[in-house]
Amino acid sequence: MKSTKYGLTSLRKQFPTDRACIEFMFDAMHGRKCSCGGSYSLMKNGERKQRTFQCSMCRNKISPTAGTIFHKSDTPLVLWFHALMVFSNAKSGMSASALARDLEVTYKTAWRMLTLIRKGLKQSEDVLHGDVELDSGYIGGTAKQKEWKRNKSTVFAAVQRGGEMRAEVVRDGGAKAHKNFLWKNVSTIDTRLITDKTNKLDNVAIGYDRHSVDHSRGEYVRGDIHVNNVETFWSHVKRSIKGTHKAVSPKHLDGYINAFVWHYNNRHSDSERFASLLGVLMQPAN
Repeated sequence: MKSTKYGLTSLRKQFPTDRACIEFMFDAMHGRKCSCGGSYSLMKNGERKQRTFQCSMCRNKISPTAGTIFHKSDTPLVLWFHALMVFSNAKSGMSASALARDLEVTYKTAWRMLTLIRKGLKQSEDVLHGDVELDSGYIGGTAKQKEWKRNKSTVFAAVQRGGEMRAEVVRDGGAKAHKNFLWKNVSTIDTRLITDKTNKLDNVAIGYDRHSVDHSRGEYVRGDIHVNNVETFWSHVKRSIKGTHKAVSPKHLDGYINAFVWHYNNRHSDSERFASLLGVLMQPAN
């Protein structure tokens, strides 16, 4: 049975050197044979960081890191891959200070690495269907402050039971924002939309098979009608931010939300999650 675990031992075995990392990246994105009949190999001299491959006949050059988060980085690839492994396994988040200690790099370097990784995690545009829970959450600030919701960022999330999640930081929790998020992420076909009793969805959710629980009356579960899965996600995000990151700026919150969603959608296997992260980040950034 293939192991689903992937940690430091597996990483060192698969990627012991920078050469192993760059060879893997090239082979994942290109073929060794050139159209001219020659073959590509890693240049040994004359190119920065030895990250360029050249054809033996036409002398065409290809750099696998071009356009990626690794491009123009002075950080060795073995440290980059270590950071990716740690990030992949850190379902409650990874702080820049902890990563800086692990890699023995500066805080600035670790912060930049984590920021670039989060920016590379884009959510799928595929719509959800089946039983889909939809709810809003409020991240940041403190509940002790007067009119506390004004000090928090509003986030919408939709979870397909047994499937994936979509989440997005929005400017406000009004009906228009609900409509934009719902229509973008949840199909009306073969879908049972499960929400709380918010009236902001009354006109927006027309066309959906909507079922709801009334929290204001103490109703949280009625048969299989509940939003417990998405509320569990909110609890995890809030505990992780408070425990790992202490605080997150609204400016960067969307990146952190994308990371939490990515971990949720790739929750079943450590090895597959690491491979997925590598696959995403080896692609040139748009």
